[in-house]
Amino acid sequence: MSLWKAATGGKTVGCHPFSPVPELPHAAGLLPIALESREDLSLFSGQVDAWMVGAALPPFSDLPVSIPRFAFPRVPPMSLEEALERIEALAEWVDTVSGSPASEGGLWKSIRAYAIRRSLLDALDERFTRESAFLTPEERRDIVRAGIFLPPEAHSRLLSTILGIDPESAAIPAGGERGDPLIVLARRIFSG
Repeated sequence: MSLWKAATGGKTVGCHPFSPVPELPHAAGLLPIALESREDLSLFSGQVDAWMVGAALPPFSDLPVSIPRFAFPRVPPMSLEEALERIEALAEWVDTVSGSPASEGGLWKSIRAYAIRRSLLDALDERFTRESAFLTPEERRDIVRAGIFLPPEAHSRLLSTILGIDPESAAIPAGGERGDPLIVLARRIFSG
């Protein structure tokens, strides 16, 4: 994270639990970091510029008050409109934290980057299941866990190198880049 911040001048957002829409902070130039547990907090000491937390979790009383927070409801939205309102509120918060709004083109680029990474993670899991000598469980865990600290493009390069495939050959969901990307993200959290 320190190297990424030094190289890009960007900020990091700690996500606990994971963010259901990491594309939004990523598109605004932030690096979303998914915490696997509260014990991970010590790993991020002084490195996190903002927090996205689930509203159903107890408050993070040990986080500095000066660090911006967004409480993303863990209760599913009751309608697509409610999901879109949540996405728009998160987009406004992300814009404030990053200092630069996520453009529509940036959102589509981010949606594509995360889709490629998900596809490569699926390919890694398939190969791990199929070939017992491919990776040990510990190696697989470390490779997957690297995605916590890397932007999706860098993690995809790592995964594609390990798999010996071109990251652009990874399957991208059908539908392409049509419509409003915020609605695409809202549909995702609405459909669960």
